[in-house]
Amino acid sequence: MKKTLLSVAILAANLFYSQVTIGSGTRVDSNIGLSTPISIYYGYSLSQQIYLASEIGSAMNIQQLKFYVQNPISSLSNTAQVDVWIGHTTSTGFQNVVSTTGAGWIPVSQQQKVLTTGTLTYSGNEVTITLTTPFAYNGTQNLVITVDENKSGDDGNSYPFYQTVDYANDMTLINRSDTVNPDPLNPPTNYTGPSSFATTEVQGKKYKAIVTLIAQNLGVADVRTVGDASISPNPAADFVVIKSKLTVESVDIFDANGRKVSNNLSLNHDKIDIRHLSSGVYLLKINYKEGLSTTKKIIKK
Repeated sequence: MKKTLLSVAILAANLFYSQVTIGSGTRVDSNIGLSTPISIYYGYSLSQQIYLASEIGSAMNIQQLKFYVQNPISSLSNTAQVDVWIGHTTSTGFQNVVSTTGAGWIPVSQQQKVLTTGTLTYSGNEVTITLTTPFAYNGTQNLVITVDENKSGDDGNSYPFYQTVDYANDMTLINRSDTVNPDPLNPPTNYTGPSSFATTEVQGKKYKAIVTLIAQNLGVADVRTVGDASISPNPAADFVVIKSKLTVESVDIFDANGRKVSNNLSLNHDKIDIRHLSSGVYLLKINYKEGLSTTKKIIKK
């Protein structure tokens, strides 16, 4: 009996919370200024990186991104005001062309903004970005992660991020500067090839930062979500009731492929109508008036 209970406890822990680390080793950029996801050595930086579905695995609700640097961190006082977007993509690498408009950024308009003016936390050689809006990864497509660091000043050259091995395609884009803050809505496009190091140009790399995606598994009911949100009944045929300690402002509904099928729904006596949905699995993104959000899985009968 004790063995059975222990097995159940271990299984439950693995189901409720999951994480996956992409990459290994201690490789760093020879040019520290090009280290991603954030150029700590420069005042401002904008980067994009692609992570493949084959590296990630099953669907999950991404809440944190953890990266790793070469040396234990004493201070990151000038590395802050971070904006993050994450999106699904069919791209397996950036399509860069040598020209003044050749950098192959994936528009942030095609991604979900998951953090605005956020801060980093660090312990030892680990740097963690906690998302205010968890991202519902669908388990089938590749991911693009955009990180925009906006606080002026730098934190020295002691903290390059660990990077993966080379891929066949460019997996990273970065632009950094001490004087010009790149605009993620209108990013710089001048691309002159892999040997370029100028801050006025965009650099492409065939590797990317080692990352751990820390998530809640979408395959089971989540008992620890932002606002302690609960959904009932689940499965449901017509209406679901949403209860939370926070004030629900609106609800968005996504299908299992990550496509938004209903937008900005309002609660009516704690209920939302799901009669218009076909039978299947859906994700409810619950948006709170406090500026936070969480995602819950439901099954429509």
